[in-house]
Amino acid sequence: MNDLFDYMERELDELIEEAMPSAPTCGLLITLPDTDDHEALNFKLTQALHAANRFSTYAINRHVVLYHPADKDQARWEQIARVYRETCAKAGFIFLVMDNVKVARAVDADGVLCSKVMACSEARKTLDDDKIIGLRASTRAMAQSALSLDLDFVSFHTAPHGEPLLDLLHWWATTTEAPVAIEGTFDQENCAPFVAAGATFIESGPHIWTHPSNNPMQGTVNMLDAFERHNHSHKVSVN
Repeated sequence: MNDLFDYMERELDELIEEAMPSAPTCGLLITLPDTDDHEALNFKLTQALHAANRFSTYAINRHVVLYHPADKDQARWEQIARVYRETCAKAGFIFLVMDNVKVARAVDADGVLCSKVMACSEARKTLDDDKIIGLRASTRAMAQSALSLDLDFVSFHTAPHGEPLLDLLHWWATTTEAPVAIEGTFDQENCAPFVAAGATFIESGPHIWTHPSNNPMQGTVNMLDAFERHNHSHKVSVN
């Protein structure tokens, strides 16, 4: 009898997995802001990640938290980063460190996002093969370097001499299937064209941390709802 119940339970699990999409088309990029109170920020991050997981109907959530440590006092930043990393690991989120490969390695982060091409090459030598390495870019030429180095993803941002974000995203989407993040100050509406154009991750930190309700959970759900709405609204009907 127990064997029968075990069989039925496995069948039910398989049916649930088949009914649920494996991962969201567009995920959150949550950059941690500068703060003097990392304990309070980590609590808010815990709330945001919990909200994302509770809101999701996917089998696997695909979201990223980005931490940018200061240049000095390496030991202190490692200690802080380790706490954030543990919070992300518990929630199943990817934890990346901005530029500082030493911190990323010390806390066993999932990878790094580098602002210079040379830093990417150094990160590849320093970090384990399974770690994620991405490059920030504001032009096609710089993004092409990411392709040449076979990096894991690119993150487009606005710069004085850079190209328009949407133009970069359209070009990237037609050039490669590699993941792409879009940085900026996005809310529930202005993220729409980037969701529709195929962004893998969209910066959601500003909306989450400064939500009028002062509730990071509400800001997180708002952005995820927007990703779903804008993605569905641009699907081509087959009827």
